[in-house]
Amino acid sequence: MKYLFFLLMFSFQCTANTFHHIYLTTQAETKHKNINPSLSNCGRLRAHQLSTLLSYSEIERIYSTTERSTMETANPLATRNGIPVKIFTEKLLDSLAVTVMQETKNVLIVADQGTIEFLVEFISDHKINTTEKNKHTILYQITITDEHQIVTALKQPLEC
Repeated sequence: MKYLFFLLMFSFQCTANTFHHIYLTTQAETKHKNINPSLSNCGRLRAHQLSTLLSYSEIERIYSTTERSTMETANPLATRNGIPVKIFTEKLLDSLAVTVMQETKNVLIVADQGTIEFLVEFISDHKINTTEKNKHTILYQITITDEHQIVTALKQPLEC
């Protein structure tokens, strides 16, 4: 709950004329290491927790890759907000990044770790630390203002 409070307080502290948030996260934990696996029980809990954490963030667009685990991670928030999940291809990451930066809408992007790292660094022009052991717990928030891109790495509190 304190993480949700932090997200809300950070949103209100931004004093730029226009701003929006881009949230990026990897798929939650999966059952197996097979090709295109579904989420494990822990992964489903994490996906629902993500939905709760972002429930007051006024997410207007949700983007996901075609993998089952990324779609299952994105679906609880999409269902809660009554919006469809838009599919994107990793071949057009630059285009996706430019789109979400210019849209001025709060968005969530769910993808594999490499894609998330690329997008965070491309959008924010900031190198991220990839030494976190459990990368499923990290939620990146990039605040786009008139003058800056501010990156905040948040850790989901669920431990499985």
